[in-house]
Parts: sequence; C-alpha cells; structure tokens
Amino acid sequence: MEVEFEQLAEVRERLYELMRVQSKRDQIMKRIREQEALIVKLEVELDMEQKDVERLTKMSLANLFHTILRSKTEQLEVERQQALAATLKLQEAQQTLADLKQQQLEMGEQLAQAANVQAEYDRLMKAKEEWLRSCPITSLELEEMEQQISDKRLLLKELQEALSAGRGVQSLLADASNSLQKAENWGNWDLWANGGLISTHMKHSHVDDARRFIHSANRQLQDFHKELADLQRTANIQVDISGMLKMADYWFDGLITDWIVQGKIKNAQEQTLEALHQIRSIVNTLETDYRATESELSMLKNNRITWIEASNRAVN
Repeated sequence: MEVEFEQLAEVRERLYELMRVQSKRDQIMKRIREQEALIVKLEVELDMEQKDVERLTKMSLANLFHTILRSKTEQLEVERQQALAATLKLQEAQQTLADLKQQQLEMGEQLAQAANVQAEYDRLMKAKEEWLRSCPITSLELEEMEQQISDKRLLLKELQEALSAGRGVQSLLADASNSLQKAENWGNWDLWANGGLISTHMKHSHVDDARRFIHSANRQLQDFHKELADLQRTANIQVDISGMLKMADYWFDGLITDWIVQGKIKNAQEQTLEALHQIRSIVNTLETDYRATESELSMLKNNRITWIEASNRAVN
C-alpha cells in the first residue's frame, strides 16, 4: 500500500473537522448546564408568581388591604401578567434546552461516524515517520528536531522544579512576615496601652511562629539554590542568592538573644520583607521563562508534525 501526501492531507482535514466538532459539542454541553440552571431559577420564580395570584383570589385581611388602597382587580391583573411572563420565560428556556440537547445528539452521531479518524491519522503518520527514518538525510533531520524537543522538555522540567522550590520559599517568607507583623502589633499594644501578660504572650507566640517559618524557609532556600544552579548549567540563567544564604546564618540571632525587644522584631520584619521581595522577583522571572519555554516546546512539536505531514515522498 502506498501512502501519498494527498492521502495524509485528506485524513488530516477530517481530523481537524473532528476536533472542531468536539470543541462545538463541549460548548453545547456548557450551554446545557447553564440552561438547566436557568430553568430551575425560572421555575422558582413562576412558583412565587402563581402563589401571588392564588393569594389575591382568596378572601383574607390582605385582600381587604389591597381593596382599600388599590383595586383588587387591578392588582390581580398585574400578578397574572407577571405569572404569564414567568411562564413564557420558562417555556422559552425549556425549548432552548431541548434544541441544545438535539444539537448535542447530532454532534455525538458525527463523532461516532468519525471515531476511526484519529487512529487512521496516527497510522499514516507512523508509517511516514518510519520511512523518513529509513532515509539517511531525513533521519538526521528528524533526530535533530527530536533532540531539540528533548532539550526543551528537560529545561521545562528543571524550570518547574525551580519554581516549586522558589514558591515554597516565597510562601514560608510570607507566613513569617505575617507572623512578625502580628508580633509587632501586639508589641505596640504592649508598649502604648500596657497590654500586660496577654499581649506579651501573643507577641511571643507570633515571634515563635515566625522563627519556625524562617527555619523552614532557610532549608527550602538550600533546595532552591541547587535548582537554580542546575538551570545555570543547562540554560545559562544567572540568578545568585548566595548573599541570602549567608544572611540565613544570622537572620534571627538578635531575636534569639533578645526577642522581646520591639526594635528587633521590626528589624527582622524588614529583612524578611527584603528577602521576600528578592525571592518574588526571581519566581516571577522563572514563571516568564517557563511560559516562554512551554511555548517554544509546543512550536517545536508542531513543526515536527508539520514537517512529517508536508513530506511529499511516498511511503510504501
């Protein structure tokens, strides 16, 4: 059997149509869910309007009130019109839902008829790829593309690992800063309002929390440094946090020896916020690089597929 470019192109067109139908069906299913929620809402509104009509058709003190202030007939007409409007809205929504479900059924039939398109496309692409690998020139070109894809995948993995470590440090520093802010607030209360044992206890508690967060952040910072070092080797991304690693050695020395002093708490907060700012800046840079690498990887994959599809040589 011989597979020509035209044959693969024809299957590719059918596959594109299949994807288009799948996308349209997904949109219809979303609209169905929205319409079903709307119908429930309209049913509740109609029930309320019908109860208003029933209330006015029965003798009660409320009816007497309406009769005195306004014609009961006029009020009843208003309520009936509102009930009618609610009924019409509900009927329209139900008809729209029925139409959508019919479209969903038709989409399902189209997808069932084209169920073998993806398998046929994969088979033709595999056959063509095997033929291209059998030719020295095209095989070399294909291997070069695949090496580029492999390199991008590795870089993406390392960026993800660095991002995960960096976000961990960022989160812990944010928690530490939050605890220090609370400690500072309680300390201010203690100084200005003579808060006594309760405020002192709360201040100490929040400082202890901050120390635990900082301790965890220091450990996570070591992992982050290693991940960044890997990136510098593979992607030449130059980020240096060695200064922060040194600072970690004496970050909370002042608090350990004299942690009830308000100035020490404020100083620790300033250092924590500065570190948080640095880490956040690095994480933002990594996120930008990750998105760019993800886009480049997608482009390389698409270029490889297009190159295989576009080859006009026959496959035996």
